[in-house]
Amino acid sequence: MDRSIYVALSGASMLEKRLELIANNLANAATAGFKKQRPLFTVESPDAAGLRSFVTGLSVVNDMSQGPLVKTDNVLDLAIEGDGFFTVETPYGIRYTRQGSFRLDADGRLTTADGHPVLGDKGVIKLTTPGVNIDSAGNVEVDGVVVARLRIGRFDDPGALRKEGGLYSADGTGMEELKAGDGVRVLQGYQEKSNVNVVRQMVAMIEVSRSYETQSKVIEAMDDEARKAVNEVGRTS
Repeated sequence: MDRSIYVALSGASMLEKRLELIANNLANAATAGFKKQRPLFTVESPDAAGLRSFVTGLSVVNDMSQGPLVKTDNVLDLAIEGDGFFTVETPYGIRYTRQGSFRLDADGRLTTADGHPVLGDKGVIKLTTPGVNIDSAGNVEVDGVVVARLRIGRFDDPGALRKEGGLYSADGTGMEELKAGDGVRVLQGYQEKSNVNVVRQMVAMIEVSRSYETQSKVIEAMDDEARKAVNEVGRTS
């Protein structure tokens, strides 16, 4: 069979995966702290002229650009302006997040919405009251006394972090813990919204859908030609 059909099939598969990512981005457009994702494909040309290129692999890249910062006046809502991630503890180890809608659990621990404890320089942050002040350097102050400093991590290549729900794991990604004055500000009473631009994603979805439809028609035409060729061989033999 002509290898062209395999080229077309690999292209259709690539477009299908792009549509899946766009759909996921749109589904999370209203999710605080969500970072849109884009595909990165590996292309190979088996022939010397490079006329037939196959899509052979897919990786997903996180777009870590800043989302809009919206004032909420909730003292436990925190947002990071600049590069950096809050550090949290999970049953699977340390994870990182940009989603700063925190709360206090029954034990007075500062946690994520999913109950993962937020970490400071002394471990899990415990508060005796929700009336807390957190400055731009991440110092946590209760009744005029600094009780902890938020652990803020920054990565060499944040786009390479592995997404796990609303969290990120940093296996194999260089991380440094930020100190005050490192170009990152913590904003209390603010929430970072998703960085998904709905209009752009909708336009991309329309464009990719049209390309997928065209590719599907090409594959269908190739398949018809292949069947005709087989039938012709059968009649002449």
